Amino acid sequence: MPQPPDSPCGSVIERAIESLNDADWYRLRQVARILAWKVPTMDGEELLFEALERTLDDRRRWNRAAVEFVGHLIGVMRSIASHEASRRGLDTVGLTSSMDLIAPENPESSLSAEEQIRRLRAHFGERSDGEALQVLDAMELGCDGATIRAQLDITQTQLETIVRRIRRAALRVLPH
Repeated sequence: MPQPPDSPCGSVIERAIESLNDADWYRLRQVARILAWKVPTMDGEELLFEALERTLDDRRRWNRAAVEFVGHLIGVMRSIASHEASRRGLDTVGLTSSMDLIAPENPESSLSAEEQIRRLRAHFGERSDGEALQVLDAMELGCDGATIRAQLDITQTQLETIVRRIRRAALRVLPH
């Protein structure tokens, strides 16, 4: 039986927030910074907490069967930033997947770009590879190399090393 939101156990959302670890918070803040950079009228922390607020007050619903909580919050932040950019008339690059940079489109593969990203995230999450997760997040948000380097404060060589690691994992993890 589901617990009411004000029960001692708290709501499902409150428990999900409480269960976020340091790596999850770091990833969420990095994505928020990247999205806020694409929409300069927004602050990253403000964006993250707006996503949390909208989820807590049920304006945005988390489909636990379809996406993990961090992924849900990233999607909410993406939506908020996109809406804000449109509302303010800012020209922004579409927030689309850049999977073709990692694993070129294989017409025989039935995996969507979203599924490929999900599998790669799971792979790097199991290995606690935060760098690869951050680069995947930035690529999925449509960021180019210069933006990724600036936002993650890494060199071109570091970025190339991480992308090579992602590509090697894609060859092992994704169907050919």
